[in-house]
Amino acid sequence: MGDLEDLAARIRGCTLCRLHEGRTHAVPGEGPPNARIFLLGEAPGRHEDDAGRPFVGAAGRILDAVLGKAGLTRKDVFITNVVKCRPPENRRPRADEIEACHPYLLAQVHAVRPRVLVALGDTAVTALLGPDADLASARRGHPRFERIPVVATYHPAAVLYNRTLSEALQADLAKAARIARVPRRRSGKPRPGKPTKTALSAGCAVIDAEGRVLLIRRADERLWGLPKGTVEPGETLEETAVREVREETGLQVRVLRPLLEVRYRFYSPRDDANVDKRVVYFLAERVGGRLKLEPGFDEARWFPRSEALRRLHFENDRNVVRRAFEALAGVTGRTPARGRGARR
Repeated sequence: MGDLEDLAARIRGCTLCRLHEGRTHAVPGEGPPNARIFLLGEAPGRHEDDAGRPFVGAAGRILDAVLGKAGLTRKDVFITNVVKCRPPENRRPRADEIEACHPYLLAQVHAVRPRVLVALGDTAVTALLGPDADLASARRGHPRFERIPVVATYHPAAVLYNRTLSEALQADLAKAARIARVPRRRSGKPRPGKPTKTALSAGCAVIDAEGRVLLIRRADERLWGLPKGTVEPGETLEETAVREVREETGLQVRVLRPLLEVRYRFYSPRDDANVDKRVVYFLAERVGGRLKLEPGFDEARWFPRSEALRRLHFENDRNVVRRAFEALAGVTGRTPARGRGARR
């Protein structure tokens, strides 16, 4: 840790380029000294300049969310930027500024000795791979920096303007986790003495025209479940449920009625806190789209009631499916399907 601490002190006092003149704080970076994954962004923004820490603004919230979906936390990664001080008006760093900071970047890579480097955006790609490199070709290839694999991907700030890039960023971070062989941090029973936070999610039991329910399977744990996700600011519960189905499965659905609310508590390694979670489920029917799973899921199938109940791991999910089939006939007049599940 001493090498990184010495580097951070030198960076905070650095005057090698013009960027030091307007900074509030230099932003050396942060993370475990033995992190297997090294994330490299472009430059600090206003919030990072105020705090002296990387990725604490809107792009940081995107990064935290995508790391979580990829099975990672900030405790798994070292995070820094190509330049350590904020460029005026958040402009791109200039060539001489990047050159002035490059020895710090090299020293950080040598100190951490990661198993994989993740280049977030074009500036990070060229800083690692040279001025002729570009993000698109680097994503297609298998580049290396000093024999370390480089995973090139989009900067989280790009996701703020184009939400469709979130899936690619998540998939690339999951790829980095596989290369680095990062052990998955699993949730568990609530731990005494840990703080408690609340979480609100919404999801759907989606029924097809044949009266079967859609289940999706997580790739990491091989567990079947229902599509659901976190309520974002400004969303209603129904809007969240419909959006999560679309993002996780590619399907368009129409909500038929509220179904069930479940609550449970668990310990979250990512937050180092106990989570009091509430999930509101809706009965919904498929109205369009085609199955295209979000990274992190490896299979989706339509199941009749008995087979769905057999496949589901958690009792809460089984209770939702039971309630869905109880409500199905009253809402649509359909008879629940019999037989085995089918891909579609």
